[in-house]
Amino acid sequence: MLKKVALLSVATSVALLAALPAISGKITKISSSGIPVDRLEAATGIHEGDSYSIAALQAAKRNLEMGLKQAGYVDAKVNVDAEPYDKGVKVKFSIDKGDPIKITKVNFVGNRKLSADILSSNIVNKKGGAFSWLTGGGEATPSQLEADQARVRDEYLKRGYLDVQVDKPLMKTDFASKTAEVTFNIRNEGEPYGVSSIEVTPIPGVNMQEVEKEFELKSGKTFNVESLRHDLNLLIEKAGDKGYAFAQAAPQFKKDDNGRTISVRYVVNPGEKIRIHDVKISGNSRTKDHVVRRYVYLAPGDQFNLTDLKDSNDELKRTGYFDSVEIIPKKVGANSVDLDVKVREAQTGSITAGLSYGSYAGLGVNASISDRNMFGTGIGYNLQLEKSKKSHNYAISLTDPRVFDSLYSLSVGLYHQSYEFIDYNKKEKGAYVTLGRKLTRNLSASIGYIYSNVDYSDYETYNVDYESYKKSAITASVTFDNTDDYLLPRRGIYANLNLEYAGFSGNIEDRYANYFKTEFKFAAYKGLKDTLGHDLILRYKLRFGNITDKGLTPRAERLYLGGSSWGVRGYSPASISPYNSNGDRVGGFKSISNSLELSIPLSFAPSMRATAFVDYGMIGTDSISEVKRGSYGAQIEWRSPFGPVNLIFAKPFNKKEGDRLAKFEFTIGGKF
Repeated sequence: MLKKVALLSVATSVALLAALPAISGKITKISSSGIPVDRLEAATGIHEGDSYSIAALQAAKRNLEMGLKQAGYVDAKVNVDAEPYDKGVKVKFSIDKGDPIKITKVNFVGNRKLSADILSSNIVNKKGGAFSWLTGGGEATPSQLEADQARVRDEYLKRGYLDVQVDKPLMKTDFASKTAEVTFNIRNEGEPYGVSSIEVTPIPGVNMQEVEKEFELKSGKTFNVESLRHDLNLLIEKAGDKGYAFAQAAPQFKKDDNGRTISVRYVVNPGEKIRIHDVKISGNSRTKDHVVRRYVYLAPGDQFNLTDLKDSNDELKRTGYFDSVEIIPKKVGANSVDLDVKVREAQTGSITAGLSYGSYAGLGVNASISDRNMFGTGIGYNLQLEKSKKSHNYAISLTDPRVFDSLYSLSVGLYHQSYEFIDYNKKEKGAYVTLGRKLTRNLSASIGYIYSNVDYSDYETYNVDYESYKKSAITASVTFDNTDDYLLPRRGIYANLNLEYAGFSGNIEDRYANYFKTEFKFAAYKGLKDTLGHDLILRYKLRFGNITDKGLTPRAERLYLGGSSWGVRGYSPASISPYNSNGDRVGGFKSISNSLELSIPLSFAPSMRATAFVDYGMIGTDSISEVKRGSYGAQIEWRSPFGPVNLIFAKPFNKKEGDRLAKFEFTIGGKF
């Protein structure tokens, strides 16, 4: 039998050697079908720029097939091909996963203290739910059985059951039907233990009394292993902020079985204080080194600081220039490290041209060219041309978020746009300039000036509000952003307060707008992977607006709701508004809208997510609750090569006769 296996292995190797051409050079392109390229590179260790080697590809093929089988794809097949490409070699992996083994039942034996629902909440090998076809799950992963054993034990340890014993789970597989059944045997659950005392060894330079106030594990409370881990990480962070880059923290226990209590002692070994020797940047094939470096808060000669390192990682992700960021400290001496800043460039620029169609706007043509990272300088620009039956929009803008790598930003723009609203046409042309400054790592402020000229036409009923006007306005803005990613944040808060005072020059008699507008946006993001074991993201978004009339607030400057850009999906853009006795939209002076979203990844499309949402908004002239509208639905979020794309399917509720609905919406770009 061994000889047969060996012969098969040799035969496979010979076949692969025969299939791959005897060419040489660097690997200039890697393509993959069945697995995303970044995951393939991580699994095989083969990257663009490596030397082409048939032996390395042979090992990669074996490793991939073995990994897929361990993940439950017993019929997986991997094919590798290579061909000359761009003065090097193009390598193509074709992966056929086959049909996975499905978990049909999970049994727990001996669990009297905790229910099966609790014990199965975080395991990988469990029966799929109603949406497994969408999110993945329910597939047998033999390589995770041992980890599932620890996950089940963890559920007991979270509740103080320190004496519990969990046997390694058994997986019974029926290869004919591609199904499996998993059984966990629980022995000696015992009783929960309380914490009798907590001690901690000191960290040089750290106020330990203040640190102990942040401990989650408390004397007199039931033991919880999650709280223990939190406290250990907290101690490592506090030590890391004092320069101890390689600090270690470990618990020591003393159990009292009779009293069912446990005393805990945290032992911290800070090691040596570390300084930064060098900051090395790689992977930025397009972005200039100095652009990357300005977002890294540690420089050669600085003392290591763990918070600085984490903030640098988040700051680089928030730029939107990179798909992935990793900063790794590597020891190069007894008291020094190099920081390896590894980035993978994102698609920041796009050139689009095409046709669009909307139930209200009709057929349209559009073309745009934009880039958030022009020539790798970090400067962004946008040139936009749009024309439809109901609107046109011509705009150009330029933004430098860090002028000469300073803390200052500068934005300028010109625009000419028209829109045929339900009851009037509006044409506007204008320009703006904004100067900003970064105040702290997460807080920035700006001041700007806007000048515009607005003309009305084709209004159904004449009103002084439809007379042409000019706007000369000063703007001020404050933004807080500590999210961890530009397009797909999983934690953090985004808040923006924008103030606009129109009436800076000119007078009302010459039809200059005169008002004070306050707009506030808030978003909070919470990733649920640690809690639920799946990459779910919970989002809450709030928009608030208020206008104080100073003599002339034209209708076009007032507040409206409706559509993805205006706060309540499922309704036509800007269609939610108070109406006058003639049935004309008059716009609001107060508005608020809320959105709650739950985003889940699509198992069959790694670059796509499905998001369920509920929107609710209110708007009025005097009372904010004068008009109330809501909607619920789902949207497909696609991180496409030409920017973020959303396909929105909404179902309005609380709608009234005469409302203009938009049950489907298609958007490109946008963050909030």
